[in-house]
Amino acid sequence: MGNTKREWIPLYNFLDRTKLTAHLAEMAARGWLLTSITPWSWRYRRTEPRKLKFAVTFFAGAGRFSPAPAPGLETFRDYCAQAGWQLAASLDQVQVFYNEDEHAIPLETDSALELANIHKSIGGPLRKSYLALLLLSLFQVGFSLWQLVRDPVDNIGSSSSLLAAGAYLPLTVLILWGLFSYRRWLRKARATAETGAPLPDLPSAKWLSILVMVWSALLVLASFASVSRSAGMVLLLVGMLVFFTLAGFLTDLIRKYLQRLRCPAWGNFLVMIAVILVLTAAALAGLMALVMDNAGTDWFADHPAAETYTYQGMTWSVYDDPIPLRIEDLAEVDYDRWSTEARVDTSFLGSHGEYRQDARLGEGQWPELRYDIVTVKAPFLYDLCKQDFIDWVERDNDQIPPEYREEYRPVDPSPWGAEEVLQVSIGNEAVNQYLLCWSDRLAEVHLPWDWDLTVEQMAVIGEKLAAD
Repeated sequence: MGNTKREWIPLYNFLDRTKLTAHLAEMAARGWLLTSITPWSWRYRRTEPRKLKFAVTFFAGAGRFSPAPAPGLETFRDYCAQAGWQLAASLDQVQVFYNEDEHAIPLETDSALELANIHKSIGGPLRKSYLALLLLSLFQVGFSLWQLVRDPVDNIGSSSSLLAAGAYLPLTVLILWGLFSYRRWLRKARATAETGAPLPDLPSAKWLSILVMVWSALLVLASFASVSRSAGMVLLLVGMLVFFTLAGFLTDLIRKYLQRLRCPAWGNFLVMIAVILVLTAAALAGLMALVMDNAGTDWFADHPAAETYTYQGMTWSVYDDPIPLRIEDLAEVDYDRWSTEARVDTSFLGSHGEYRQDARLGEGQWPELRYDIVTVKAPFLYDLCKQDFIDWVERDNDQIPPEYREEYRPVDPSPWGAEEVLQVSIGNEAVNQYLLCWSDRLAEVHLPWDWDLTVEQMAVIGEKLAAD
């Protein structure tokens, strides 16, 4: 066994000092003395097993971006050493000391001064950071929900949109828990400080933190699953994770270097912002170059073509996907080199499928077929999806004369076997675009403009599009 060891992601709150110091004392009794702490791990070195008393205190001037060592910090540590308290490790404002005398006088003896120091050192900065993160999280969740309400047809089956909202929900809960628990602790601590008694601990939210980590891991796995059909997208996602890791490591190195140069905190912070912007711009430039170099290939396609062909110097894709409704179901055609494409996205809210059937270019004039099918699992989204189809048709009506305006108008649904059917009209002329409505399904169909639909064709369309 080596002479050092790490504890990865120790879920102790630094204000949960009784449990934290008891844990460190237990490690020391087993022969492991704390030597350094980071946001991700605690490092120990092997020593002779000893009974030590640990204490956690805070130094307000030692901020995340402040010059290091902070003015007065070394003097503070010297005073502690004279009282028998040796520095074990530190992380920004957090200072962890140990004493070989189990009955040593505590580092903090005035509860009121101790509370003021805690609030100045970590309470105030923590609250500001949490509020900033909370605003970011609420913005992301709200933006995702706004996208769902604004464009429900395209987002109802979009795993990426739902992942974007789900990614921030646990973080929002953790932030709110942190803010409310600190506020509750602060109220208790103020009441305790008035009596002169030792300050209470702020319990660690271990299980909530574990839940957030598990949720984050599941989101990463879900992100990989959502792009698993594209090798390029999988590698791109891996590259993003590596980029964020390296960017975080690099910015942390620069931050520490600037601290040693005694750069002012505001200057250090601005440099970090500049570095992040430069790295982001470089990553976006690299991404654009990668996409452009692979344009026209299936490297980033989540739906690779069955084959390709060339027409007038351009490459065109041919698909061979099964689709519920085909041109052959509606008319006799002497052609069999169709491209049939189906793009279906599914989520727990519903699904959205886009389907099309086309002839190959340069092989004659053949009819084309396009339709969308939306299946709604969350009933509150049904009317939103229906209105989304209608709004898209009527989106430009306020900019054109009445005789050219497009709108959906109801027609007899009985031939179609649907509960409701709407047909697009341009002015007073009906065209072959229909919206078929069932209790949990919507289907918008674009048929050849010159077809004069028969009752039999309507029945076939309704039957095929209503089937699961």
